[in-house]
Amino acid sequence: MHTCPLCCRDFNSQKGLVAHTEAKHGKANVHVLTQAWENSRGQSNIMTTGNRAEDVGQIYLDEDACYDYDSQTWDCPQCYREFNSFRALEQHVNSGAHSAKSYRCDDCNKEFSSLTALMGHCESTRCVYANNIVHTLANDYERGPQLMLTNGSTYTEATLEFDGSAKPNPGNGGAGYVLYDGSGSVLESTSVEIIDGYITSNQAEYAALVWGMECAVRYNIKSLLVKGDSELVIGQMNGDKNVNSERIKPMYKQANYLEESSFRRVRYEHIYRGENSAADQLANEGSNCYADEQKHLSEAKY
Repeated sequence: MHTCPLCCRDFNSQKGLVAHTEAKHGKANVHVLTQAWENSRGQSNIMTTGNRAEDVGQIYLDEDACYDYDSQTWDCPQCYREFNSFRALEQHVNSGAHSAKSYRCDDCNKEFSSLTALMGHCESTRCVYANNIVHTLANDYERGPQLMLTNGSTYTEATLEFDGSAKPNPGNGGAGYVLYDGSGSVLESTSVEIIDGYITSNQAEYAALVWGMECAVRYNIKSLLVKGDSELVIGQMNGDKNVNSERIKPMYKQANYLEESSFRRVRYEHIYRGENSAADQLANEGSNCYADEQKHLSEAKY
């Protein structure tokens, strides 16, 4: 269930919660809060346009004035679209079809007059990156309109699990990563064959970390938990181990650059191999040349 933090009403879906919030608590208020949320993350206008949302209330029409006796339809006085019933025309003019477009899909740039319409679009299309940012906003709203602007230290938007493989070591390199959203659903999982040859397992581990973090950036994630079974990589990213190898320094620098430039918060956690089976399988697919993608190691370097 999804609960409105303002009136405690429950809904079966986040889209239902958002529709309720705009209708009950004001589209203008939701738009102002969305803009403040974007700014707090350094993502201004990732969902909103320069147009302000307005609460226009119910629009009433004169049925006789809208009826066209020649076509026997009810016509919209603004766009002249024809409808077979007056009720359908009323639904059209009150749907926001002629309201200012206050929201925008960051994937396809299509514009919408309400956050509910944007969410419906994202859920029914392949605009996966925009879909994730819209649902991240809704998740934060459920935590509370005030708390959602603070990015509390315990809140994690997504979890990245990564692993690398080299067969033999050094040899054929493979990288794998799985990105999960805050509810544990898979956003993306990818296996990569590193096609340079003579790759060490540590190089493959770092490549998987960098490419996984880049994937999280594409999903507009700002708070990330990273899990891996490499004590070396996790220890170095946490600052507990020195980085001495010239082979991995460029990728270590790239991972640090991504952390500092693209995220508000990244935590690194060491896990055992048995807890990292999904990423491990993807990394093995890469080193066995059955990967989703092929990349050069240079694509993971600073």
